Amino acid sequence: MKLEQQLKVVTDTIEELKGEDVITLKVLDQSADIEAIIVATGRSTQHVRGIVNNIKIEAKRLGMKVVGVEGAETGHWMLIDLAEVVVHVMTEKTREFYKLEKLWSSTDSSDD
Repeated sequence: MKLEQQLKVVTDTIEELKGEDVITLKVLDQSADIEAIIVATGRSTQHVRGIVNNIKIEAKRLGMKVVGVEGAETGHWMLIDLAEVVVHVMTEKTREFYKLEKLWSSTDSSDD
C-alpha cells in the first residue's frame, strides 16, 4: 500500500471517531526509518484508546503492518507504529505539554 493511501486510511479513521487537530508530517528527509508522522488529539484517555484501537483494526484489515502499540496503560499518549507511518494520539493537555510537532518543525507538514 502506498504512503498516501496509508495516510488516508489513518486520517479517515481518526476523523470518523472525531479525533481533533490532525496533522501529518512527512519526515522521510529526517528519518531513515519512517516516512510520515500523524499527530491527533483525543478528548479523553478513553477516546485516545478508542482511536488507536480502531486504527489498529482498520490497518490489519487492509493488510498494513502493525509493528506495535505503546501507551495503553495511561492513555494520555498512545503511539501506533505502522512501519512507514507512526501515529501519535494524545489528550489535549499532553499534546500541549510535549509539542511533538515542534520537534519535526522543519518538515513538510499539512493539516488534514
